[in-house]
Amino acid sequence: MSKLISNNPKLWLEIRALITVTVFTIIYGIGVAWFLEASLEPLYTGGIPGLGQLVRNILITRFNVNAGNTFLGIFVLLGNIPILILGWFGVSKRFTIYSIVSVLIQTTILGFIPIVDVGITDTFVLAVMGGLLVGVGVGGALKYGTSTGGLDIVAQYYSLRHGTSVGFVSLVLNITIALAGALVFGSASVAAYTIIRIIVSTIVTDKIHTAYHFLKVEIITQNPDQLCQLILEQVYRGVTLSRVEGAYSHQEKTMVMVVISSYELSKIRKLVQDFDPKAFMITQPVKTIQGNFKRKTIV
Repeated sequence: MSKLISNNPKLWLEIRALITVTVFTIIYGIGVAWFLEASLEPLYTGGIPGLGQLVRNILITRFNVNAGNTFLGIFVLLGNIPILILGWFGVSKRFTIYSIVSVLIQTTILGFIPIVDVGITDTFVLAVMGGLLVGVGVGGALKYGTSTGGLDIVAQYYSLRHGTSVGFVSLVLNITIALAGALVFGSASVAAYTIIRIIVSTIVTDKIHTAYHFLKVEIITQNPDQLCQLILEQVYRGVTLSRVEGAYSHQEKTMVMVVISSYELSKIRKLVQDFDPKAFMITQPVKTIQGNFKRKTIV
């Protein structure tokens, strides 16, 4: 088995993605089920599970209908169907396949596994801890080219087309859910605690998931032609060349400049290390990009 994986790096990438989406979805599910759902003061998670919580609470408070423990899991499953279709055609088929795996895991955790009492009753602590775990689950899944489904796919779709932070898009969508929850219960504290949860989740998501943050990479080398060809063929990014001179050695060298998405950094670092270990490389964050720069879909 190990020989098969070593001879087929693409297979290892898919196995890693499957493990990743499973682990991070479990973390996400624990954050929702064990912390947010454990609060006496309603705490809403984001995305489709948050909408499910909202609908369930409306049924209870307005119509005195108890939908049962499995309602949230079934709502997550059915509510994701149209969004998964959007992801299939608008983001990436591979991304969507792993999102389906995540949705099935969420359905199981939220609808059919008993909630564990973590022994915490303070709503603020539950909001922070739940937000932390939700942020780790969402950000970790996105970082490795998968997702927890739901509004993550909508955020990813919008981010691909407008270059906006995924965390920011999710923040806007999820605050809407929080305000709706406050209206249902007529309580500002519901919105306040949920917004605390959202802020924690958004910060953690953006710290972990950096696929649509951009970097300028400058590489000083004496072998620019071959290095540029490797970058063009393996990273699929345009390259700009500048002639430079070392102040101490007075040797003429070439600076290779390329702008990449930060998830491509490990690829380009390995490429440079393998090709020219003596090359000098620096990276800088890029705030805005204007011009011919392709925001790649997740493959």
